Amino acid sequence: MKVLVNRAALVEALNLAGSVVLQRTPKPVLTCVKLIANKDKGGNTLTIVATDMELALQYTMTQVDIATAGVALIPAGKLSEIVNNSPDDTLTLEATADSTIIKGSDAQYKVFGYNAEEYPPVSGFEGEADLSVTAGTLKNLLDRTRFAAAREMTRYAINGVLFERKGKKLLLVATDGHRLAQTKDDALDAGSGKDVSAVVPIKAINLIDRLLTDPEQTVSLQFKENKVYVQVSSETGGTSAILSSSLVEGTFPPYSDVIPKDSDKKVALARERFASAVRRAALLTNEESKGVRLAFAAGTLTISSRAAEMGEAKIEMPVEYAGETIEIGFNPVYLLDALKVADTEQVTFEMKTPNKPGLLKGGPGFLYVVMPVNLN
Repeated sequence: MKVLVNRAALVEALNLAGSVVLQRTPKPVLTCVKLIANKDKGGNTLTIVATDMELALQYTMTQVDIATAGVALIPAGKLSEIVNNSPDDTLTLEATADSTIIKGSDAQYKVFGYNAEEYPPVSGFEGEADLSVTAGTLKNLLDRTRFAAAREMTRYAINGVLFERKGKKLLLVATDGHRLAQTKDDALDAGSGKDVSAVVPIKAINLIDRLLTDPEQTVSLQFKENKVYVQVSSETGGTSAILSSSLVEGTFPPYSDVIPKDSDKKVALARERFASAVRRAALLTNEESKGVRLAFAAGTLTISSRAAEMGEAKIEMPVEYAGETIEIGFNPVYLLDALKVADTEQVTFEMKTPNKPGLLKGGPGFLYVVMPVNLN
């Protein structure tokens, strides 16, 4: 294999692959990336492949000139360091069976690799997609949910985002047990037409989000044999990617049961002003007092906090509220996470009692349930 490659494009590809590659493993080949250089009538392409046996990425770039097609297996960390530190616009990679030479204008490296045949097979995207969306739509859906997914490995069934597709409707849900984010899109391409219910792990979700660089890209998703396949492509060519991941096993909780149906206190809030008030009140909270108090009265919302040996904060803002007086406490981080992604000027906040969850709605497609905290 011998290729001349655009360094900036290779840096981007290796950064993405590096989020998949294992740093420590008894299988040295899993610390590597596989480079596949193709030269045919369709043009020159270089595909970078990475896998940890659960998640796999195939990233294809066209900013390359192929002198000799071939395959190489190179340690990902060392290759990334060399490419990132090079001052050149282009680099030459020339691989043999057990090593790769990387040449710049004033430098040459010889990196020992492995036999490419030892690398585990990585399956591609085959057959019809179950659903297709634009990258802009999917990124919006992911950003409105992924922040609420559980990170604790002891809660494995919710370590991801639930995808539910029915007809032309796609619903995404994430929860960590303290809050729940739900968003939807009602205008999917028909695809295969089959209904889908699957939990995509958070590591795969975060990588998918990084692949969505152009809102006009087409994203095709396929769910089969306990795996998800995601293909990201562009009408104008350039780069393309195929991601595959094992799905989260276990049963996602019945999320619809968590969404309050009987809230009798509702208030419309200016999103940015509310976020600013919560952020400022949170300045006087700590690990022992990780909450802010929301006190709603006629026409006024008072947001306050108190932390021993630190002091107290109180911020007032006018609101359109005419219901009964209520005081309810929340973790400010949980409130701010939702306010960042609710892209409407106003949000609606619904409550019932101080010990029942609050419900925040931002536009027709986004709702957020957050459990209260005890501030006594």
